[in-house]
Amino acid sequence: MRGSWRSEATGGGADGALGVVGELAGVLERSVTALASPALLQERELGEVLGALDGVVARTHALVVAVVREGLNRGLHQEAGFSDVDWVRLVCPGLASRTAVEIAMVARAAQQGVHVPLADAVQDGRLPVHRAAQVLRALTRIRPALGEAEYAEATDLLTVAAASKEFDEKDLARITSKLVATCLSEKEQIARAQAKHELREVHESSLADGSLRRFVVTVGSDADYEAIRAVLMSPLAAPVRREDGAQGGDAGRDGVPGRGVGHGGLSVAELDLRTAGQRRYDAFMTVFRRGVAGTQGQPTTPKAQVMVTIGLQELRGALAGDGRTVHDGTIPAHQVRQLACEADIIPAVLGEKGQILDLGRAKRLVTPGQRRALAHRDGGCTFPGCHVPATWCDAHHVVHWARGGRSDLGNYALLCARHHTWVHQHEATADVDATGVRWRLR
Repeated sequence: MRGSWRSEATGGGADGALGVVGELAGVLERSVTALASPALLQERELGEVLGALDGVVARTHALVVAVVREGLNRGLHQEAGFSDVDWVRLVCPGLASRTAVEIAMVARAAQQGVHVPLADAVQDGRLPVHRAAQVLRALTRIRPALGEAEYAEATDLLTVAAASKEFDEKDLARITSKLVATCLSEKEQIARAQAKHELREVHESSLADGSLRRFVVTVGSDADYEAIRAVLMSPLAAPVRREDGAQGGDAGRDGVPGRGVGHGGLSVAELDLRTAGQRRYDAFMTVFRRGVAGTQGQPTTPKAQVMVTIGLQELRGALAGDGRTVHDGTIPAHQVRQLACEADIIPAVLGEKGQILDLGRAKRLVTPGQRRALAHRDGGCTFPGCHVPATWCDAHHVVHWARGGRSDLGNYALLCARHHTWVHQHEATADVDATGVRWRLR
């Protein structure tokens, strides 16, 4: 794509380049007309069209990076009196704010020779802009701790990983987190954590006419963030089905409370009409009120549980590293050691190959111990491409219980409700070992 664009630009100058872009705009306009009635498309066609449009968006972003890169090299943003990000926002007002920031980040990084291969990978369409930006954010953190040769090696390594279709978003996040934890000494990590801790605060502001109040919390550590997130993603924040009419609704025609108006098999009284934000607020307030309700300063409920997987050597401090939470967050090893002293940590003992050991027992239904082991092993829904966290997943028997399947970790796989239904409907099976689940879908 870059070679073709440059050829047109060289052959016809600005008019040639604008002509090519004009032709592209014309094709897109004709596509808009052709897709004016998507209801006429068949199910297979809908998926194909969406995939093609996603490719168009990705290639368009790659072209934007190429042109912005040239604009920054010429100093056009400085001539206009703007920062690189503000200049991109000015000339591309249709870009989402985050996308504009990431495009500017990649184009700016390309001005340094060590980052040229990464920027070229973006322009060639091999590397999406948002993944390149993710790599650059990690590289920014480790650069002070590395020499030039080591930094160039780390840049090449992450560029290859980010461009590989073998790694999804979660895999790339784990790779960058592991690299950062490995490159930074624990002393440096503690210093960064202390500086971050100093930024912690809660302040109050008003909304509208002052009738509503807002508390803004700036979290000062990864451990605190994971503790808060554990509450907000706990069953306390899940939708609640009520069959006693407590959430409103009149008695049904048969006189039974909550059986009046049906919605897909549920009555109005059975539906949880709270928004996701309202449910998280209620969960937070439940924990907060219980925490301050005890007498003589004693809370009436245990601390929020945080599940962390970490190697024994990292926990002991023999190796640099960090712990991984069930929601794919990371906590530096020194913070894990602190949490282990004062918080309700659920430990996972890892074998030599990273397998989970000594959690749960075989029963008809998955035990709490096995649920924790599955959350650590699978991380969430195991269906390819799905990112539903473990909190919202079912423990599926790969070989059904009725067909002699055992209730042990080797026969369990986490699946979200939607994919759990799909797997049963299509009799899909999978290979399971100590490292994870691989579905056989073909």
